[in-house]
Amino acid sequence: MSADGSVITRMYEALGRGDVGAALACLTDDARVWHSFDGAAHDRAAVRGQWEATVAAFPEQALADVRREPIAGGFVQRHVWTVRSAAGERKAWPCCIFVRIEDGLIARLDEYIDRAGSFEPPESGPVVTPGL
Repeated sequence: MSADGSVITRMYEALGRGDVGAALACLTDDARVWHSFDGAAHDRAAVRGQWEATVAAFPEQALADVRREPIAGGFVQRHVWTVRSAAGERKAWPCCIFVRIEDGLIARLDEYIDRAGSFEPPESGPVVTPGL
């Protein structure tokens, strides 16, 4: 696999299905996932727990308005992460991720998301990044 983004697509699709194991299979053994909201680079064990909690809180997840560009060793992707909570509430967040690929897997994922900056996406029609 190349740095074309197919591995990140598989990762997010797995999370959308609630399949944390399949999402983790998209990471290298020593991968790190960094988040702007906590400033920490997490290993696979920590990421597993975080993703399990996310899937429990948001059983429906999807990406919209995906825009991806290659960079050295990987790609940058901007998207809107849309969710529905277990209580039925819909939310969405604009995100930006920088992804480094090694041997077709994600070696590093840096995620920039303002968790306080959510918006309510439309029930139908396209979801786009606000302001674009």
